[in-house]
Amino acid sequence: MLSVKEVSVVFGTKVALDRVSLQLGQAEILALLGPSGSGKSTLLRAIAGLEEITTGTISFEGRDLAGLPTHVRGFGLMFQTYALFPHLTVAGNVAFGLRMANLAPAAITSRVDEVLQWVGLSELADRRIERLSGGEMQRVALARTLAPNPRLVMLDEPVGALDRRLRERLVEEMADSLREAKLGVIYVTHDHDEARVVADRVALMNEGRIIQTGTYQAIVEQPADAWVADFVGSS
Repeated sequence: MLSVKEVSVVFGTKVALDRVSLQLGQAEILALLGPSGSGKSTLLRAIAGLEEITTGTISFEGRDLAGLPTHVRGFGLMFQTYALFPHLTVAGNVAFGLRMANLAPAAITSRVDEVLQWVGLSELADRRIERLSGGEMQRVALARTLAPNPRLVMLDEPVGALDRRLRERLVEEMADSLREAKLGVIYVTHDHDEARVVADRVALMNEGRIIQTGTYQAIVEQPADAWVADFVGSS
């Protein structure tokens, strides 16, 4: 579905991505895991069209995405800040992208009901954003990302702003919602537990490169080198 081949991103003299290649299959959840500054978010932004690549190719369903604007790619993006509209209700926030796409009111209502059910917020549809907890806001942001039926979902540290206990609970709920949506997902995180719970497969990054890919358990059991062993805590 998604193919990234030998992609590099250079800012002046700094190499942010160094010949990165990866594949994402249909309805697969891939976590980009690594320390801060490893290139995870840069790779996500390059795929989204928010960052210009220096070399290489990014294609989706066989189509080269070079020069294709972000809003035309049909990808869903969710960032750590959520950027919800405080003057709208939960349902209003989820419906926003659907209204921008000029869907019929009945179709909007049906789709909003469906995604709110996925994320367990059906009973809060009419609640205003300022009356929600941090975890509820996170689920509204996820529902809004999923509502327009994106071809690919990209999440950049989506629970990073929440406290540890809440994150642990929400990550499992979010993983269930993403699998129910049956979409391809790229999930950026520096948290090992998030990657282990959410992802079907992990791409471990360091210094702008993908060092190893595989299930989290496989990486722990068979680290590619000493750095990977140290990072994932292998003995």
